Amino acid sequence: MSQPKTERFRRILESARKREGTSGVDTMVVNSHLAQMRLFMLRQGLEFYPAQDTFGFRKNFLATLIQENEIDARLEGIIDDFLIDGKGLWYFRPVRDTYRLMWFSKDNYRAYYDAAGELEEVELIYSFTVRDGLAAVPGVAGDGGSLRYVKLQVRRDTIKESITTEKPSFDAGIASLNYAPNSTRTLRNSLGFIPAVEAFNNMRSTGMDATGEFDWLADHIITHDDLVRNIRTNITFFGNPTLYASRPKQDILESGDSEEMRPTISSQAGFYAANRPSTRVSSPLGSSGPGGVKVPRIIANIEATDRIGYITPDAVSGDQNLYARQYREELRNALGGVDELGISSGATAYEIKSLYGRAATTAARKCRGLLTYGLCKLLALVIFHEERIFRDSFSAAIGLEAPPAPLREELPDDSQFQQALAGFQQAYQQYEATLDAKIREAVQARQLPDGVVGLIPDGDRKIEWRWKGPVFEDSTEDILNSSIVVRNLQELGVNSIEALRYLFPDKTDEERSAMLSGYPFRMAQATQQSIGTFLSLIQNMRQIPHPQAPDLPLLADPKLDLTPYVYRALEFLKRELTYAGQYNDGDGSGDPAALDPIQRGRADRGLPVDTASSSRFVPDAPGSGLLPGGSGFGSAGQSMAGGVPGSPRQLERDAAIPAPGVLLGSDPTGGPYPGGLSAGTGELPGGPVRFGAADLSVPTNAGLFPADSGTGAELQQRADRSRQRRVSAKRQQRKP
Repeated sequence: MSQPKTERFRRILESARKREGTSGVDTMVVNSHLAQMRLFMLRQGLEFYPAQDTFGFRKNFLATLIQENEIDARLEGIIDDFLIDGKGLWYFRPVRDTYRLMWFSKDNYRAYYDAAGELEEVELIYSFTVRDGLAAVPGVAGDGGSLRYVKLQVRRDTIKESITTEKPSFDAGIASLNYAPNSTRTLRNSLGFIPAVEAFNNMRSTGMDATGEFDWLADHIITHDDLVRNIRTNITFFGNPTLYASRPKQDILESGDSEEMRPTISSQAGFYAANRPSTRVSSPLGSSGPGGVKVPRIIANIEATDRIGYITPDAVSGDQNLYARQYREELRNALGGVDELGISSGATAYEIKSLYGRAATTAARKCRGLLTYGLCKLLALVIFHEERIFRDSFSAAIGLEAPPAPLREELPDDSQFQQALAGFQQAYQQYEATLDAKIREAVQARQLPDGVVGLIPDGDRKIEWRWKGPVFEDSTEDILNSSIVVRNLQELGVNSIEALRYLFPDKTDEERSAMLSGYPFRMAQATQQSIGTFLSLIQNMRQIPHPQAPDLPLLADPKLDLTPYVYRALEFLKRELTYAGQYNDGDGSGDPAALDPIQRGRADRGLPVDTASSSRFVPDAPGSGLLPGGSGFGSAGQSMAGGVPGSPRQLERDAAIPAPGVLLGSDPTGGPYPGGLSAGTGELPGGPVRFGAADLSVPTNAGLFPADSGTGAELQQRADRSRQRRVSAKRQQRKP
């Protein structure tokens, strides 16, 4: 696709994404498809619930979290980004006692994976606005504010934050060398894992990538835009009819230069307004200007030879209109939707409703990528972290301390380090077993120590979603037919929970079990009658002699034993009266790739961390990966923190990181003007500004640093080391 067409297609997509009335966009295919997908993906609203909630705390926690972040109000814009871009990133960060859920579109993030398919690093770029009284400065965002950009590099051990007035880039090279942030600081990731989930739409058969909803139809959408534009131009040009007449022009039109007065009845009676002069001295219609003409009156006295009429051209031919309609339907059909304005294959209401099943199915597939494999997995990570907070706070409340992890720096001898490592592994497994036993005892006794926060570990952490209501409401006849199906299935002996799926398809089995807490008198009555029938049949068989052995009753024949049927009827009655939910233990398949205890201890102390050795740690299994890859302190995937190794870092949940798109009342960088470096103390909350050495941004230094150059703190460290090497070399040269 050529450059002009690419720009036109981008303008069409951005106009639909931002909901702006951009001039030059005539096609409504993109807008109509997005509106239809929003309708069928959201319907009457979404509800997120845990697949397992024994104690009832998870559901309330999720409802509060969704409400605080206003997810239901943001989903419409998120759906537009997800469909247009083809992918997006769900991200959360702890903020004091709650969590902030955020969505990043394709152009605002980069996700990097390791060889095992786990997230290794995430880079985020977004903007916010700072109230500023200065005017006519670079980066002004309007409303008396100046624009700032935040770049976050999130790893399992650290989060590096940079704030600048110029938009940063994800690509390394000259652009990154010229990138001079106002402030940079390194925070400690208290989670131990990357709190992000990438969601994909229309995934390819291989690879972690996807395509946008409209990319493969770009040429067709531009063609439809040209077609609609031509039709609109024809209607505008040929839409006004042309007057023709056989009379002279002077008989039909008159000049507007006439000063003839046309007083009104009220002005002739002496009435006039204070802000409007009387029509006795001025014309109420005004003047049409020099050279203007107007039709003064209805033409009368038309003779038999006069010809007056209008010419109305055919602005849009029938073939052109039919072709445009068919082209729009084909595009909507190719996108998996239905063209509401041109349904040509539906004659009845039922057929039209069945056609919308295609749009509903397409929307359900989109919801799997955005919600099932996106937001629900992110919420499961939040539950995982809350359960870990519960374990840590419970351990602190009962005075049970975890053993400290051994450090290579404190034990330089390899044999001593391996011995300490083996002792730590044994002690840590014992600590986990003791903590699990104490938690189990407290939960069974329903008495938790004071100071315990978080969610109680409750097995499977899977989060599911459902619609609050359908697009097409069921009529009373539909509900009655569904109830008849349920009753017929129960009469066949189908489980009541399974039969109720037809009447309540959106509810879970646990919720259906809770609904069956009443007394099913009809089921019990029918079962009791069947049991009585079996017992009376047994009584009759005791009195009737066997045909082949008249001295024995018919009941003595082992092939005619009715006892198992009586047992089965009693078991069925017992089951119908004692429905209960099932508990599913967590298998750990949804746990994130977090730092193991040793690497987590190193990160807490500000030491280098080998992120390549991070794995799903299972403390109960011997050799479970406390040290995958050897000593746990290697160069592969090593993450050095900004500043001096071993220095304490601020937690990200206590750091004031601006949210995307907010308007701050003060500048968090402390800069006197947009684009300038920090003045005064030169500190952010929680850490100093360490970026310096302006010669590092010179273009002649391109290629001096490796491609993974990150924040200014790393550049400052490398510059200091280079300066120390130069000083050492000069001292060596001065020695005799």
